[in-house]
Amino acid sequence: MEISEHSISIFFLSKVFTLAPYSLQKNAKGLYIIEKSVTFMFYSSSIMLLLVFLTYRGLLYDANSNVPIRMKSATSKVVTALDVSVVVLATATGTFCGIAGLNKTRELNGRLRKVDETINGFKDLKRERIKALILLAGPMLTITILLGLDIGTWLRKAAGMKIHDDDDTEIKPISDTNIKWFIPFYSLYLVLTALHVSFANTTLGLWKRYKGLNRLLRTSFLPHVRVKEPQMSKNPKITTVKANATVNSTASSLASESYQQNGKAKSSLLKLLAENHESLGKCVKLVSSFYGMAILIVLVSCFLHLLATAYFLLLELFSNNESGFVWLQVLWIIFHASRLLAVVEPCHRLCVESSQTIHIICEVERTIHDSILAEEVKKFWQQLLIHEPRFSACGLCLVDRNILAAMFSGIATYLVILIQFQKTNG
Repeated sequence: MEISEHSISIFFLSKVFTLAPYSLQKNAKGLYIIEKSVTFMFYSSSIMLLLVFLTYRGLLYDANSNVPIRMKSATSKVVTALDVSVVVLATATGTFCGIAGLNKTRELNGRLRKVDETINGFKDLKRERIKALILLAGPMLTITILLGLDIGTWLRKAAGMKIHDDDDTEIKPISDTNIKWFIPFYSLYLVLTALHVSFANTTLGLWKRYKGLNRLLRTSFLPHVRVKEPQMSKNPKITTVKANATVNSTASSLASESYQQNGKAKSSLLKLLAENHESLGKCVKLVSSFYGMAILIVLVSCFLHLLATAYFLLLELFSNNESGFVWLQVLWIIFHASRLLAVVEPCHRLCVESSQTIHIICEVERTIHDSILAEEVKKFWQQLLIHEPRFSACGLCLVDRNILAAMFSGIATYLVILIQFQKTNG
């Protein structure tokens, strides 16, 4: 999990929703120190256990009631149970990753801090803070409104349903207790959305740093690119890295001298950028390791939610019920599809941007004539062949756009099977 100055609001959101049980303090140099917090670890684990217990209690209450609201048929019970279980697993895994991932979080943010001190990937902190707030507020506001609409729709549907008394002489409305028991389940959706926001913020942060590194490579070593970007030709925005003063204390001067065809300066600058690229590759592995299990279950949850929601939508269309419920299912389908894209698209962008580096290095190799610089370019190129940043869900699948086609084709297949079972069971 990335914890930085411009996205500190997302860290506090994750902390409230049990995903980041850490304490955060600023030292004298203005750097964030991440420490373990026993209090917040207890808070995260206890809140998650309570929500999970109440969620399954509500599921059993609806299944065993005289007139179930959601679990009417055998197929509906299976689909609803899967729907609830994947949300429980995804949120519980996200909380566990936060509790067990303190060391990975420290290492990730330490590496990112050193990269930022060398490559100014975030030039306008105020603008980045606004983007982080939009990334935080947009999904959370959307899911809150959607949950409110869902609860209201189910309450109206329950109010319209009647049951007979034991002697079949009195008809009375169904109690809305069934719907109220699903409120803990709806609360887990807030945690799940916060997990999406945290992952997207971390992944997009890595993407921006790769983008900044590639921009610096182009403007420093490709003359025709410097003509296209004149604002970078005078003084590239690169600062020093305090951890390695012998190499990085002259980073700005190296970048400046590279325009004067100084082979030694260019070689030192390229070596510095290669080190930062290697560090970013390790950051990608840390993020994959930190979020791996949670993202795997999130992908499964997106698949099952899209399948279940499409199934319930078709049931409502076949039964000619109120259009409000139909439109609610359409909104849920859009939301779950957006959740899937929120996981896949940042990973795809990062992979595309990181793959651009090897193309830039190959182009640099064709334009150089200095033997010292040629040796550094060859080392950088070999490093790029070995270290290829890719996100994976516990090593089971790569997270990129290729997964979308497989998931949507699977949804269509299983949807046909569910409809056939529904017709068989009534």
